[in-house]
Amino acid sequence: MNKKMIYILATLFIVLLAVSYIQKGFDRATGTPETLDELKLSFDPDSVTGINVFKQHYPDSGLHFQKLETDWVVASEYNAPAKQSDVQKLIDDLRNASGSVRGESADLFADFEITDEKALQIEFYDSARNKLLHLYVGKGGGTGRECFIRLAGSPKIYLAGENFISRFAAWNAPPERKLPADRWLELKLYDIDRNNMTSIRILKGKTAFEFANVEIPSEDTLSAPSKAWIQISPEKGSKLEESKIRGLASAISGLRAKGVVDPAFKDQFGLSNPRNIIRAGDMTGKEAEIAISDPVNVDEERYVIVKGRDSVYKIDKSTFERLLVEPFKTNK
Repeated sequence: MNKKMIYILATLFIVLLAVSYIQKGFDRATGTPETLDELKLSFDPDSVTGINVFKQHYPDSGLHFQKLETDWVVASEYNAPAKQSDVQKLIDDLRNASGSVRGESADLFADFEITDEKALQIEFYDSARNKLLHLYVGKGGGTGRECFIRLAGSPKIYLAGENFISRFAAWNAPPERKLPADRWLELKLYDIDRNNMTSIRILKGKTAFEFANVEIPSEDTLSAPSKAWIQISPEKGSKLEESKIRGLASAISGLRAKGVVDPAFKDQFGLSNPRNIIRAGDMTGKEAEIAISDPVNVDEERYVIVKGRDSVYKIDKSTFERLLVEPFKTNK
């Protein structure tokens, strides 16, 4: 190989090397990840017993979860039961979160809304109050299914494949606004399926109504009997049509509160001697019972206690009327 060829090859090598460096610098400047999956959050999900979600200067507007024995509660909502599957999903999704590096400078934090003041912060703790995770969550990505995050003590900015900011309804929200708790609370008041419900007993003022889901023999002896709701008591006076009782059963099984209130109200507004009680049972013998208070404000909201739970729930006027007013209206 002559000297001219060696010179040409050497020059070509230098050019290619320069192009490589320029390309790396361009990739870093535009946020193109060097690897496709650089984010790895390392913690033991089974060790998580406490979760704090908050804004830096507004901790009272945040949500705080605590694991009591085996069940999660929303500690910031009077220790009311949380949706177990949703809390566990948050833990699992963060444990399995993946993402790519999009910056490595604190100067860029403001652009991605992950400064200490702006970010939604998520902390995980174990039973000894050791911090297992401290995450800063910023704005969502371009697809709406992603968000920018960083870990405490690290300048790296990641684009995570899950949108954790939207999970807490915190996008574009004023930092002082309380994070909505309803989506995390278990607000279903009955754990009886409508299809398995066999009995309803309602104390409405001084009158007790009792309904049963009974078998109706078929005229065709070869056909299976059908089932229908009937009114057992009171025997005198107006009786509810089967369609109204069926609608009542559906309303009871799907009954949800709109929130929880201070358990100190448990014996107030008539709840110590309630005038409205609804009990339902199913074919396995399971029973569930709620007591409903008198109106608590000008909007005629009411408080509800569930037998076997410590929490006090809140329902609105329309929910009360759907249960205890509309079904009992007589046709004129």
